[in-house]
Amino acid sequence: MADQCLCFRARRVSRALTRKYDDALRPLGIQATQLTLLNAIALSGEDGGPMSATAEMLGLDGTTLSRNLQPLEKAGLVRVGRDPDDRRVRIALLTPAGRRLIQQALPLWKRAHRQVVTALGPAEARELRERFDATARATAEPHPAGTRGVA
Repeated sequence: MADQCLCFRARRVSRALTRKYDDALRPLGIQATQLTLLNAIALSGEDGGPMSATAEMLGLDGTTLSRNLQPLEKAGLVRVGRDPDDRRVRIALLTPAGRRLIQQALPLWKRAHRQVVTALGPAEARELRERFDATARATAEPHPAGTRGVA
């Protein structure tokens, strides 16, 4: 099974890449998965965005996203609240400390990213990103009716 299993290979690659970025971010006391989550929240803008949209962007379910946000919220990097226009919708937004941490992490992330791209080659890295995106689209599960937007 292992010689044909895409999941086996994806998890192995994921662990290797995560280890590389984790090592780079260690001086800041955060992990690559946390920086990824902070960046996804940052993409929602100053006023934050629905947690359901963040979960979808990251390929997570709402429960996992909530659990992953807890240490970031305790550290004062993220705030979770309700959308003022629709109290049913939970939103996540970065605090000023979260924004500063992303800025501090950027040079460390860039160095690690440059090392990975150099090891792969720029064309191969671009192709790999495209294949990752295509795989995510091809394997995405549709949301049941009425569950989008409320987290």
